[in-house]
Amino acid sequence: MTVITLPPHVGACPETDSTPLGAQLLATDLRAVAVAVKNVQGWSASVAAPGWEGDAAQAHGHAATRFASRLDAAEAALDRAVTAADLFEERIARLTVRRETIETERRTVDGAIETLRSEIDAATDESRVPELQGRAERLTTQVTALTTRIDAWVRDLDAAEADLVAALRGVDTVAEGVQAAAASDRPDLPALTAQLRGRLDDPVALAAWWKGLSRAEQEALTTEHPELVGNADGLPVTDRDEANRAALGRDADYYGRREDDGQLTGAERRILENATYVKDALAEYADRLDPATGEALTHLLVYKPGIHSGDGAVAISFGNPDTADHVSANIPGLTSETSSTSGNLAKTYDLHQQARADNNGTVASIYWLDYDAPSGNPVNILDPGGMVDFDGVAFTHKAEAGGARFSDFVDGLRASDQGERAHLTAIGHSYGSTTLGYALTDGAPVDDAVIIGSPGQPAATAEGLTDADVWVGAMDHDPVSLLGHGERGGVGALGVDPAGTDFDAPRFATGDGALRIEKLMDNHSSYFTGTSLDNMAHIVTDTDAQVTYQPARGDEGGDYLTLPELLTAATASSAGHGLLEGGAWLLEHIRPGGILLP
Repeated sequence: MTVITLPPHVGACPETDSTPLGAQLLATDLRAVAVAVKNVQGWSASVAAPGWEGDAAQAHGHAATRFASRLDAAEAALDRAVTAADLFEERIARLTVRRETIETERRTVDGAIETLRSEIDAATDESRVPELQGRAERLTTQVTALTTRIDAWVRDLDAAEADLVAALRGVDTVAEGVQAAAASDRPDLPALTAQLRGRLDDPVALAAWWKGLSRAEQEALTTEHPELVGNADGLPVTDRDEANRAALGRDADYYGRREDDGQLTGAERRILENATYVKDALAEYADRLDPATGEALTHLLVYKPGIHSGDGAVAISFGNPDTADHVSANIPGLTSETSSTSGNLAKTYDLHQQARADNNGTVASIYWLDYDAPSGNPVNILDPGGMVDFDGVAFTHKAEAGGARFSDFVDGLRASDQGERAHLTAIGHSYGSTTLGYALTDGAPVDDAVIIGSPGQPAATAEGLTDADVWVGAMDHDPVSLLGHGERGGVGALGVDPAGTDFDAPRFATGDGALRIEKLMDNHSSYFTGTSLDNMAHIVTDTDAQVTYQPARGDEGGDYLTLPELLTAATASSAGHGLLEGGAWLLEHIRPGGILLP
């Protein structure tokens, strides 16, 4: 057999200590320091002499001016460092994707070489030589091309790391900070701030304006006004995440030190507590990476720790909504506040994982809580006081205000979307479904709306609610989902029951839950599990053919217990399973005032 020369195996693309997550953490830490320094600089510039006059007042003024000047140099230096770190993060992310592509191709080529080697060793017919030789030559060409790409990758990695080091070294002395502060190309923050504020109500215009800024201008605004940039609907998700993480780090550090010094006010304590809740929730997923980019999986889209009477506001996404094929946004309901972020976020993560399992494109799943969710319980067996409180769940004003906020948020997602328009699904649970209903009547531009465990909707039919496709999930043993049946024993204060026949929306299968009084609110909280979760994931990924259904209430086969009947039957069922067990549960779950806890 004629000797055929095979190419050598391609050497693996080198490993690197620089990763997208590591680069992101570096940029986040530098950004948090820059925010803190700017806060101190603003404070120092506003500090007046405490009633001093004459030489003492003049000396104080000179000292404050010198101190502010030094801090300004530090600000300028940090802004350059943050910009360099942010650019490095982007370069490392691209290099990581390139490396994964190269490694996939390398394994394919090496496998082809081994396959060809086996065929050559087994061949005895000289007539196969031209074919085998041609394959060997083609593989040699591929090996050469891959080796060239690996060499280029190594050079680009070295250049990215060298550029970062050079940028940081360029501002690591006081003199260099002073030069950066005096540079003619330093961003004009007052002008940029005015332009940013003037576009906050127009996500499309804001997105276009932001895109036209230089990276240095974007970073200067981010470190100067993280609370504006981080919560500005229409700005890119990655930029909002960077700003909000900087604000989060600032708050945790500043209020944490005030706590240590015994100086926290009541309002500040709520801010610190909310910052801690968000920080801890993010930490639970800190080691999870987005398989599409290699970057951190979570993005902090909203961070307002002092809003909504101290309850705070937060929105966190798994995956990047700007680049995902399918985006969902989940609005929670009763008793939701920043302190409940961890538990509610876990449900969104479960949905994210289930949607990814559908394998119908990339997915981003958002947990959104930027409204003042009521604290009362609508199914209060012992005391109806929570229903008549103006801030309670029997009134719609919080849902209406929250719906307007959510509609603006979705407008922002549409404005920052990159590439082909994402398929967007809004999900509202419990009072959050009523909030979603008002967002839909406000024109929120979603493709699908999922209403689960709803106490009522503001329109009589799905068509009257929105042009989007509306889906309903309602367990018959979920008492909250029966509140909309005003004429059948429900309250009806929040609108109509969307699971009823007249609403005319498909009702996907959820199961009914246990018929026991102590399990009723568990049923209400169980939509992000089992069959219900599977069906919501199919809706999110636009694989509607896989959704399973159950009849609407009132259709043939859609029999159900009214709310009074459910409470009576569930109580009787629990009694049958043991009065002592049920009584112990009730004692454990009733807070002062007779409110039944979920």
